[in-house]
Amino acid sequence: MPFNLKIIPVSPQGIPMGVPFLAMFNPESVAIKEDVEYNPHCTTGETGSDPAFVRIKARTFTLELTIDGTGVNTNGVKIPIPVQIALFRAATTELKGIIHRPAYLLVQYGTFIVRCILNSSTVTYTMFDKFGLPIRAKISASFTEVVDNVFSKIVGMLSSPDLTHVRAVKEGDSLPLLVHQIYQDQRYYLQVARVNRLKNFRRLTAGTTLFFPPIADQ
Repeated sequence: MPFNLKIIPVSPQGIPMGVPFLAMFNPESVAIKEDVEYNPHCTTGETGSDPAFVRIKARTFTLELTIDGTGVNTNGVKIPIPVQIALFRAATTELKGIIHRPAYLLVQYGTFIVRCILNSSTVTYTMFDKFGLPIRAKISASFTEVVDNVFSKIVGMLSSPDLTHVRAVKEGDSLPLLVHQIYQDQRYYLQVARVNRLKNFRRLTAGTTLFFPPIADQ
């Protein structure tokens, strides 16, 4: 079972802080969802508009894990279903006194390695013995990826309208269009024209370099 999916509880710094949960059977599929959020604002009287980009949401993914208490995958050793569920909960939802919350998780399955948190889990019992005790179950779990704050800030800064941008004018470019691409609002084109000392902003010369300063400085 060394290549089976692992769920490792870790601290905010990524240090293991508990007993990992090792899947008895690898999942048949991993469903990964990515959402891009837009502002669908539409001016009164218009039939539609180009939605403004807001952010890329954190990825979410779902897993379905089968747990078995018959010993079929553990060389005849029967590990009770309640014990296996308790191990899953200890790794994913147990409150950690040091951080006063459930641990962050590191889910690893082959090359799929994600730092995340558990959103929810559902246990479905699918087989019982003659005494009514569960001997097989499925755990359906959903997770949200956690991206390091430093990395997230760097990515955001690279496309932030609060930084100075430099663009080379291409044939057919117009100043309002370029301003809209940078600030998502073409109303700043007069300020940009003034910063670049453009005598005629309606006619841009291809190859000209334009500076788009931070919005706060305009």
